[in-house]
Amino acid sequence: MGQSKTPGGVDFGAVFEHSPNPYMLLDRELRYVAANAAYLRATRSELGALIGRRIFDLFPHDPGSPDNESARQLRDSFERVLATGKPDVLALITYRVPRAPDDPSTLEERHWSATHTPIFDERGRVAFILQHTVDVTELHERRDASRRRESERPGEASGSQIEADVLDRARHVQEANLLLEAERRHLRRLFEQAPGFVCFLRGPEHVLELCNQAYDQLIGHRALLDRPLRHSMPEIVGQGYFQLLDKVFTTGQPYVGRGLPVHLQRQADSTLEERYVDFVYQPIFDPEGKVTGIFVLGNDITVQKRQEVEKAALLKREQAARAEAEHANRL
Repeated sequence: MGQSKTPGGVDFGAVFEHSPNPYMLLDRELRYVAANAAYLRATRSELGALIGRRIFDLFPHDPGSPDNESARQLRDSFERVLATGKPDVLALITYRVPRAPDDPSTLEERHWSATHTPIFDERGRVAFILQHTVDVTELHERRDASRRRESERPGEASGSQIEADVLDRARHVQEANLLLEAERRHLRRLFEQAPGFVCFLRGPEHVLELCNQAYDQLIGHRALLDRPLRHSMPEIVGQGYFQLLDKVFTTGQPYVGRGLPVHLQRQADSTLEERYVDFVYQPIFDPEGKVTGIFVLGNDITVQKRQEVEKAALLKREQAARAEAEHANRL
């Protein structure tokens, strides 16, 4: 790691290297960029063997089963940091490491607590993940020993028992978080695969917070997330939709639209394309009853609408032909 000093002369490279706490740094591809001496001691590894290598190639937990549960938990934590730009904590994870640097094939099961912190580049994008990990194997073993003593001598509390309780609470919190994360992923899949278009607009500026594939396809695969619709979709200004959104946000009353036309610039520098949509603007309230955003649910009925127009035109032509034939018969 290169040297980086503050105006006061503090060398953060030296602080990183000599910290008693294990730290390592990964890039977006989950390749090692740096690791301090404490991390190398904790993982029984050497720096030259880490740099530039992917973490799961070096530490798969179970080489015979690369997609094992421990590796999945660790990978999911890294992916959450990359996706959200927020720190993520693994209160307790079981993960195997080599017994010695010169014997990478012999693995030893250890118990860890890890914090993953995003490091941003100048554009505000997550460029690296800093991991601070703590080996809690001894605490885990003391918990088991304390449980055995408690079963032999009920009612006797100790410092080890308190530590065990803390570890148990951390494990339960993590299990609850993992369950919530699994439910979130399931709901996200349902959201993405919904046949109709769905999105959520946050605040009075109608900032697009999330949308599914159908919505993305309708508007032409544009980068609209975290941007006000007025700025990212200027072509719909004057078509009445922003007035409807403002009214729903202000009054808290939902709006239902049936077969309404909308003109969209679905490709850059292209002419406007007419689409027809059925939709609902549903206000979303906070616990105090204040509108915080608008949930949009709808269907693109352009094909159906065009078929109806063609059917009406065909019927009109048939009626005209029939009237002409009747007129000829009279003549």
